[in-house]
Amino acid sequence: MGRKLLVLIGIVTLIASCVVYIDQRYFFNPVVFSKDAITPHSWSDYERPLTLTYYSLDGEERTSYRVEQEGDIRQFLKAMKNSPQAQETKETTEINGALKLKSNNDTLLEVYFYSDYWHVLKQDRSIYQVTQALKRLIDKL
Repeated sequence: MGRKLLVLIGIVTLIASCVVYIDQRYFFNPVVFSKDAITPHSWSDYERPLTLTYYSLDGEERTSYRVEQEGDIRQFLKAMKNSPQAQETKETTEINGALKLKSNNDTLLEVYFYSDYWHVLKQDRSIYQVTQALKRLIDKL
């Protein structure tokens, strides 16, 4: 009985240590993570610290805003994942902004924003609508 209890305590300690390690090192949990157009890489590629940089290309003055708070990064990713694909959009050449998500100097996501749509670079080139939630997040910067 004592040996079984010791083995059980060891297994629970090992699992708890793994959960804490993954939570401290990685942005996503491997159990609930799913790949999509916004997060196309493996969950283990999203190592902490992540930085999201938004480049405002509207007008003459070019400015950049760096987001390092994980809650804010999660809001941006969630708003982008909730954006529906645009059915018909007049494609324009005027870029209003760009967004880059980086982890340890590895670029994980690059997005160009236009007036009413956006698309991910280096992917299937699907066009997504700029939702009100995403517009509010960008305007908050």
